[in-house]
Amino acid sequence: MTEEKHEIDLLDSTYPLLQEFRRACPGTYKHSQTLVSIIEAVAMDLGLGITSMKIRAMYHDIGKMLNPLYFSENQGDTNRHDEIIDPYMSVQILSRHVSDSVMILINDNNFPREIIESISRHHGTSLFKYFFNIHKKNFELGTITEKDEQNYRYKTTKPQTIEDAILMITDCVEASTRSMSQNGKLEDVGKHVDNILQELMDDGQLNDVTMKLGDLGKIKQTLKNELSGLYQKRVDYSKEELTSEEKNVNEKDKKDK
Repeated sequence: MTEEKHEIDLLDSTYPLLQEFRRACPGTYKHSQTLVSIIEAVAMDLGLGITSMKIRAMYHDIGKMLNPLYFSENQGDTNRHDEIIDPYMSVQILSRHVSDSVMILINDNNFPREIIESISRHHGTSLFKYFFNIHKKNFELGTITEKDEQNYRYKTTKPQTIEDAILMITDCVEASTRSMSQNGKLEDVGKHVDNILQELMDDGQLNDVTMKLGDLGKIKQTLKNELSGLYQKRVDYSKEELTSEEKNVNEKDKKDK
């Protein structure tokens, strides 16, 4: 079996681990499928290995299978974190999905080491902003120290390669764009992509990555194109038609008078 055939098998929907993933985490599985499509376009524009990048995207959150209902994309009307008093405990539960992903992929015996390492770095030392803000509100009369903030960060390695960086960027941008779109808060996809990338850079998450001149610009533009197609605002034509009919009725009423 060649390496290329081996990699293609890992992306086959009938691959046992993928079938288990789909059953356990339908929401996360859907997110991963979307990420595969986006990351394929980025890899093509940058001339990177398309298949290996798609495998990273498809399996980066596989560890969520062990606690699926604690992740928003798999929840219904009930959020289990609402039952947890200490936000730090929520962070402990959520951050485990990275090490769980690594464990699952290592035990599978079919994943290249470089892909597992890349997946282990896809959150770097990012901050759990939502839960850290809850922590700050709980202690707003006290002093928030640097140690407090460190407790609300992932304890994993920052991206080291451009492949790592692309996985982190696309994952972060897709998830936040989807969330804002669902909540009706997404005004401009392009500006949102710019803001997320700037936040990652300001937070130092991409400091260890060496990129060619223009690579970041290509990544940004491809993400804007792909996400605009997925989440851009659509005209409600039924509403437009209704408005048009109402106008006609109004015009008729005026003539009758």
